[in-house]
Amino acid sequence: MNDEVYKLIYAIITILITSGCFGYINYNILEKLNVIVDTPNKETDKKQKIMIFTGVNVGLYWILTTVLNCEISLSIVLVLLFDVAGTIWIIKPLIELINSLINKIRNTSGQSYTDNRETRDYIFNTNKIQTLFVFDFDNNLITCGYLDYQQSGDNNYFDLALMPLDHPENQYSFEHIVEEVSKHENSRTLVDFEKQIKIYILRD
Repeated sequence: MNDEVYKLIYAIITILITSGCFGYINYNILEKLNVIVDTPNKETDKKQKIMIFTGVNVGLYWILTTVLNCEISLSIVLVLLFDVAGTIWIIKPLIELINSLINKIRNTSGQSYTDNRETRDYIFNTNKIQTLFVFDFDNNLITCGYLDYQQSGDNNYFDLALMPLDHPENQYSFEHIVEEVSKHENSRTLVDFEKQIKIYILRD
């Protein structure tokens, strides 16, 4: 390969890696797996995490190209492979281990378990069938149905997609729903003070 072309390719790849492009792959995968949770008002934390992952990618790329004398194309493939497989099989368990140790330390010092997820994401993020009954603070039924989709809590906008139940809504009284929820260990109640609604969740 022509020396000038080689230098150009090397410079482009180096820019891509050091600019954080590859580090964002690690971050995006971990975010989708709920290992990393950042809200919009924690943009600085997000950038810092991407910088850390970028540093890992730069270090790996440097070892492959300089220490092990791998070809640029092979080094790129190996770095990308690490970004996907390595993130799932190495970085994810490592972060979960660190979080577990931190929570054990918090527990021994009398502190509660720490979780960065939004309350809505914590409740709704399950593969169980969930039946929702939405009441206002005066205990009037607003709507009910099977949960189809819920907007993630990271943008502070709350909406739900519900599938209709088999029976008319007027058959569900507040007292009956509260009684049903109290019978099921996996059931939950979400109280949104801003929207002034209470959501009773029955899980199958």
